[in-house]
Amino acid sequence: MDMRAIHAFRIVAESGSISAAAERLGTVQSALSARISQFEDALGAPLFERLPRGVRLTAAGTRLLPFAGRIEALVAEAVATARGDDRPWSGPFRLGAIAIVAASILPDGVARFLAAHGGVDLRLVTGVSRQLVAEVERGALDAAIVAEGFGAPALPSMPLRRMPLALFRPGDRPPERLGQAFAFGEGCVCRARLDAILRRKSWRARIVELGSVEAILGCVEAGIGMTLLPHLLGGGRAVVTEPCGSLALTLVCRSDTAPMARAFGAMMNGRKPLDPMMA
Repeated sequence: MDMRAIHAFRIVAESGSISAAAERLGTVQSALSARISQFEDALGAPLFERLPRGVRLTAAGTRLLPFAGRIEALVAEAVATARGDDRPWSGPFRLGAIAIVAASILPDGVARFLAAHGGVDLRLVTGVSRQLVAEVERGALDAAIVAEGFGAPALPSMPLRRMPLALFRPGDRPPERLGQAFAFGEGCVCRARLDAILRRKSWRARIVELGSVEAILGCVEAGIGMTLLPHLLGGGRAVVTEPCGSLALTLVCRSDTAPMARAFGAMMNGRKPLDPMMA
């Protein structure tokens, strides 16, 4: 099976059009269209429905897409194994992360990764899980750390260590008497967890949306509300923290960036890269 055809198929599926995929691949639209047609002929099934604007996966294409990602990841893993895992990575690495990860456990993992792979130009973007996965799918990001359950079937993924959460509140009042809570906007997993806690405990609290961890914790320290954030952010803060479960994290990436992403994920998990391929 032609690996270039598999890669082209996946990029077209992610891009939603031949023209957008051709731009990503650095080729001309006619050449890419011909490659896809040849691939369809070889498989004996149409993979895309040609629309007035763009393309859409057929049933056969939908079935093939997860396998295409796995095949590319396996080949990339074989290449990485052949060249040796200890060889430093270099080049750009566009990483996305949900805000609570970027403010808590990410800096330590990034520091260890860059210490081992000093030639990597790491660029960080924050956002909510669903948005970050979409950015990986369309090629704007190489990998993203998101909440578990937000991956995509065609994207390789790797489980990361769980992140303990805590309810932060002022020390002079119990949470049920605060009447106000602070959180990121809709789409933030901690916001959803906080909503669930308020309902379950029957605490009447108005949720105020803020745009940064520092702003949220500052308001809690000022004694005007509570929040739910990673437990480790409580160090040195004049707040009371109550353990409140944990958040499972997943690193998602594209097949072509899986080896570097796997190396980064291993650093996030506090160990050297693992041998098994990202599933």
